[in-house]
Amino acid sequence: VAVLDCTIRDGGYVNSWRFDKRMVHEVYRSLSKSGVDYVEIGFRGTEKYFDPAVYGRWRFSSEDDLRNVVEGIEGAKISIMGDYGKIEIEDFIDKKESIVDLVRIAVNRDKVMEAVSFLEKVKDKGYKTSLQAIGFTAYTDREKQELKRAVQSSNMDYFYIADSYGSILPNEIPSIFESFLDIAPIKTGFHPHNSLQTAFANTMEAMKIGVDIVDGSIFGMGRGSGNLPTEILIAYLQKNGSSKYNVIPILSCIERYFVDMQKETPWGYQLPYFISGMFKCHPYYASELVKRREYPIEDIWKALEIVEELEPVGFDIKILEDLIRNGFVGSRISKKTKEE
Repeated sequence: VAVLDCTIRDGGYVNSWRFDKRMVHEVYRSLSKSGVDYVEIGFRGTEKYFDPAVYGRWRFSSEDDLRNVVEGIEGAKISIMGDYGKIEIEDFIDKKESIVDLVRIAVNRDKVMEAVSFLEKVKDKGYKTSLQAIGFTAYTDREKQELKRAVQSSNMDYFYIADSYGSILPNEIPSIFESFLDIAPIKTGFHPHNSLQTAFANTMEAMKIGVDIVDGSIFGMGRGSGNLPTEILIAYLQKNGSSKYNVIPILSCIERYFVDMQKETPWGYQLPYFISGMFKCHPYYASELVKRREYPIEDIWKALEIVEELEPVGFDIKILEDLIRNGFVGSRISKKTKEE
């Protein structure tokens, strides 16, 4: 199995992609020494969609910045990601002038065909390409069939299923991947999230059934509950006989940078992400309700039951506002709250 580390890209949600260049250099160096195949150094985006005053440099990942942080290191291949609809083909120079090897495009289920067409243009520029199917657990059977046909008829290199809401359980992995394991030469990938603390178990199941590439991030850094810690995966592969991997450089990097960073801007197991994982929906539904500090947890649980039935694409604030306005949230105020 190949390993892709997305610390700087996915971990950027924690600090708005404001990583120090020296730190990114050290992250790339340690991951390369550990045997990781790809390092995803941020998102590619433009000022048309993202304000540089709000977002750090790794939300844009310019060629100059990328060259700067990998200079002098022979190591892992470079990956970057784009959100479909917030990126344009003009954001990519020809591969022969770039140090980027792999371009991954994340897409919701309502824009799959457009994203596949976009990836073909990226492929024409010489890059390896990957489609990241966000919120896969919300796909209908018909949407899954359409997705597979779209992928098979394309020239992409990788197709990824993302456990966007951290809602997948290990026993579900075989049925989720079964219809996508026969799409050779396209390789399959898995991007886990740790909302239910199952990222490692899910990844082991994915590797067991033949998924080609899996994602992790150092110290599990990522939005909310975070991701599969790369060091756990690398240590597991190393302990199980793979001479390719060595976890020590990553552990040294954690000791140097990530322990303090987690204290300053915490990530890890969180109640809203657990609840949203249980109901297979975007974590913002739960986190917004928890943040308002108005509703007992039983009402939040009930609200997410309704959100799951509605099967929304991503996060829709209107759905949340309708739930509140119609009394699905806050309708059963506890006795204690009334007395206060």
